[in-house]
Amino acid sequence: MKYLSLFLLSIPLLFVGCKKDEYKDYDNLQVICNTYTGSVMVTSTGSDPGADFTGDGDSGEYCFVWENSKNTADANFDITTPTGSVQLIVNDAKGDEVLNETRSAGGDDTFSGVTSKGKKGKWLVKFIFTNFDGDGSYSFSPGD
Repeated sequence: MKYLSLFLLSIPLLFVGCKKDEYKDYDNLQVICNTYTGSVMVTSTGSDPGADFTGDGDSGEYCFVWENSKNTADANFDITTPTGSVQLIVNDAKGDEVLNETRSAGGDDTFSGVTSKGKKGKWLVKFIFTNFDGDGSYSFSPGD
C-alpha cells in the first residue's frame, strides 16, 4: 500500500516539465503586444512576414505570433538611426528563446542569420525599441 501511494503521488510529477505550445491559441501574424509609439508598416505576410518601422525617439514593444513550419528561421533586420536601439527576441513554439539580437546607433546596423533550432509551430517574435530615432525593416522565412 505504501508503494502504491508513492507511485500515485509521483504521476503528476511526470507532467510538470511538459509545456504546451505557448502561442497555439493565436492566429498566424496576430499582433499580441504593441506599446511602441513609433510606426510599424507590415509589407508582407504568410510564411515570410516582413515590415518597415520608423521612430522619432520612440520606445515600446511590438510582438506577433508567426507560424514557422520549420525548426529554424532565417531572420533579417536592420536599422538606420543616430540614437536608440532595437532588440529582436524570438521564442519557439515551446517558449524557448532561439534568437536574441540587438542593434544600436553607432554599431553594426544589420543582422542576418539563422535562429537556434527550436520546436516548429507558432513562434513569438518581439521587438523592443528604446529611444529609436530613424527607420528599419525586418523579414523572416522558415529555415532549412
